[in-house]
Amino acid sequence: MYVGKTLKPSRRGRKRAFFSIVLATCLPMTEMAMGGASCVVAKRQGDSLAIEWVATSQDSAESAMRKAEQRLLDQGYRKRGQDVHAQASSELSHAYVAIIKTEYTAARGKVRTSYGCGFSGRSARGAEQAAVYDLRNYSWGWKAEYGYRVVEAFWY
Repeated sequence: MYVGKTLKPSRRGRKRAFFSIVLATCLPMTEMAMGGASCVVAKRQGDSLAIEWVATSQDSAESAMRKAEQRLLDQGYRKRGQDVHAQASSELSHAYVAIIKTEYTAARGKVRTSYGCGFSGRSARGAEQAAVYDLRNYSWGWKAEYGYRVVEAFWY
C-alpha cells in the first residue's frame, strides 16, 4: 500500500470547479427562460405584400420564424414571383417590439410598401429605432423624409 501526501487542488483548479458548478446550476435556468420573436415578410419584386410576426416567451427565435412563415404560406403567399423570408429575429426572452410600415414612390415611379421590425430589451423607443434600421436595410430606396407609421408596438 502506498501512502503519500495529500494533494490540494491549485487555486486555478478550485476556480474551475466553482465555475463548473455555477454553470451546471444555471444552464437549466437559461433553458427555462427561453423566448424569442421573428418577423417574416412576403415580397414580390422588392415590394412588401404582407408581414406576420410571432413574439412569445415560449418560442425560440427560430420557432417563431417558422410559425410566422407558415402563417404567410397558409394565406397563399407562395405564388410564382413571390418570396417569403425572415426579416428580423430576436432571442430575447422578453422585449419591446415595434413594427412599422411605409409607402413611398421609388426612383422609377413605382409605389412601394415596406416594413420594419425591431426588438429591444430596454425600451419601446429602442424597438422603434431598431425597426427603422431594419426598414433601411431591406428598403434601399426608402428615405427618412418618406416617413412611416407604427403598425404594432407591444411587450412580450
